[in-house]
Amino acid sequence: MYSLLALQVASVFFSIAVSSISFGILSLLFVLKILSNPDKIKDLRTTLDLFFLAFVTVEILSAIFSDYKFEAFYHARRVLLILVFYTAILVFKDARQIYNTILGLGIVAAIVSVIEIVVYYIRPDIVWLGVFQISMTAGELKMIILLLLFPLYLDREISFRKRALTLLIMAPIYLTFLLTFVRSAWLGFAVGLLAVVLLRYRYFFPGWVFLVVVFYLFFPLKYRYSQLSDVAKSETTVARYMVWKTGIRMFTHKPLLGYGDIDLYKVYVKFRPNPEPDERHGHLHNNFIMWLVLFGIVGFAVLSGLFIKMLIDMFAFYKNFASVPLLRDFILAGIGVFFSFHISGIFEWSFGDAEIMTIFWFVLGLVYSINKNFKVRDGA
Repeated sequence: MYSLLALQVASVFFSIAVSSISFGILSLLFVLKILSNPDKIKDLRTTLDLFFLAFVTVEILSAIFSDYKFEAFYHARRVLLILVFYTAILVFKDARQIYNTILGLGIVAAIVSVIEIVVYYIRPDIVWLGVFQISMTAGELKMIILLLLFPLYLDREISFRKRALTLLIMAPIYLTFLLTFVRSAWLGFAVGLLAVVLLRYRYFFPGWVFLVVVFYLFFPLKYRYSQLSDVAKSETTVARYMVWKTGIRMFTHKPLLGYGDIDLYKVYVKFRPNPEPDERHGHLHNNFIMWLVLFGIVGFAVLSGLFIKMLIDMFAFYKNFASVPLLRDFILAGIGVFFSFHISGIFEWSFGDAEIMTIFWFVLGLVYSINKNFKVRDGA
């Protein structure tokens, strides 16, 4: 199960097919494991269980009351990815195992990034780097893996050799992260890393400022804006404003349970006929507005409660393990990923992206496994 989980998460960087097949086999093994030993259920219990159960219920209810029931039930399969969270709790029992897994994911991402760099420079027609996925997904995947690795580089109690190896792995990932030109992921990464820095590694604050300056200077090069303020006037920015505004109108039409988990474009055009080309998508480029429109105020409240509880838990975990190298870094990485995911989610429907949610639930499951399976004296 560990090998399948590692393969599922690693393959989101290069093949959604491999990731999906791995997940299918893993899910079957997970169910068989629980059926053969029901006592395992108590080992998997967390403070998030009722929220997850409530979300599954909301998905079902919103589908029942949707005008597009079949499609809503079909897309509701996204709840199955929550099994990644529980599988991580089940399989991670050793700090070195977690460290090697994160390092392995970083190596895979680095190899993919090297391939992307080569393709990017021999293919002048590529504007935004996205060889194995669309650039938006690639940018957010790189955002998450960088935040997983960064605390292992910043922790001075980890050996110099290991920190140097981490930096070497991050280098090509960071370069290709820049080349995706995904503004939302850049902002999410900056906020997530700032959370890590302020919580423990304040000595790196000048380094954080340097990385932000790189984003600031690098961004206009591709978009050819005379100044960064021109971003507010760009077509994609205006399109996002319009889809958010229209999304709120859609929410007020079905406020309780929403439209169900569907492609929203067919509903969108009823509220905004003849939209601009950049508005012609099945989503609204914002996690929070999408929750309101798809699942109504009930679903929004459930998901908000889930993530608020998750953040409270992770701060408590960090307090408990703050004196333990590696374990505290894994938790800090989880906190950084949490902030980055929600900040980038202001501008994209990342909650609806299977690749992003696979690695997101994995990271959060890893953090909760530390609280479930480790004592403070472990992992030193």
